[in-house]
Amino acid sequence: MTRVLIIGPTPPPFHGVAVAVRLLLDSALAKCFSLSHLDLADRRGIQHVNKPDMHDVFLFVRQWLKLVGVLINACPVVSYLVLSQSTIGFLRDSLLIWPAYLRGSHIVLHLHGGNFQEWFLGRSWLMKTYVKVVLRHVTRAIVLGESLKCQFEGLIDEKRIDVVSNGIEWTGSSLHASVPPHGNRFRILHLSTLSHLKGALVLIQAVPLVLQQRKDVEFVFAGPWSHAEDERWADSFIRQHKLESYVSFSGQVDGAQKRALFDSSDIFVFPGVQQEGQPLVVLEAMAAGIPVIFTNRGCLRDTVPDGEAGLEVPIGDSRQLADRILWLLDHPEAIKTMGACARKRYETLYTKARHIERMLEVFALSCKKGAA
Repeated sequence: MTRVLIIGPTPPPFHGVAVAVRLLLDSALAKCFSLSHLDLADRRGIQHVNKPDMHDVFLFVRQWLKLVGVLINACPVVSYLVLSQSTIGFLRDSLLIWPAYLRGSHIVLHLHGGNFQEWFLGRSWLMKTYVKVVLRHVTRAIVLGESLKCQFEGLIDEKRIDVVSNGIEWTGSSLHASVPPHGNRFRILHLSTLSHLKGALVLIQAVPLVLQQRKDVEFVFAGPWSHAEDERWADSFIRQHKLESYVSFSGQVDGAQKRALFDSSDIFVFPGVQQEGQPLVVLEAMAAGIPVIFTNRGCLRDTVPDGEAGLEVPIGDSRQLADRILWLLDHPEAIKTMGACARKRYETLYTKARHIERMLEVFALSCKKGAA
């Protein structure tokens, strides 16, 4: 059986990359390949993700030594690594790539975001040269959507770039009525790591604008805050505008609690400000049959066709966001129609089975001679 090394974090803490790596390890890949895993997780919590400190240095040294041991003992044919989009992150990744490459492993990189090209173009000549040297030894690269192939433009031959959409397994309901199923209010949900980067503050600013015309609404924010200053700003804004009876925070949710929250919601809002990839929470909303209001970040425009499965809103524009919410509230039949379209797209394109099927194809192709 072909040996494959998976390099990447697993939950906790819970974030998109960690959940995606866990999904791989628990999938049918384990039946087709002999899997080894090098866990890169920092268990201290979500607030420490992508914020390197001395603890991360010691953690990396231990991880690197474990990597060497796995490479010596298992000698994987393929080494799969989730690629970072920062200077420190890329340098760390390269120190994991080189031993695997020198051991004779085919390197498969998985980009879960849409900011790599912008980061690369902003680097110095020396760093750009190093990036090109590292990526020259990559067998295949994976992106989340067709529109993200450009992230490796001039760095990796397009023939070696595979599009593999994220996939999830959803067991909740997918049926939504065209009227509020919970009391007399429409429920508008934002579920993510709460921060200004994910658009939580933009949505909070849109709440009083919505309330000027509709009072039959409630806004639920689910997930932990990643920045204390964002949480303080949100609390102050809510008190100042007297929004306490319309806005609630559920904290971290998962499992049955998360599914129940999706099932009881009418509109899902993901107004991301920072660059994204293909957020799993958006796929969860689609699987639950909820229309998505989104910004053009990552490959969300590919994932949620505007006017069909949801509505696109300009980045950072709370007024336009409020207008999109109000339009849906005024057209409850559109909530039902777009939700059904979102569910159909999930069933066709974004299931766990479809995702694993494509990953199997990429790994199989990576094992072939001349794949690079």
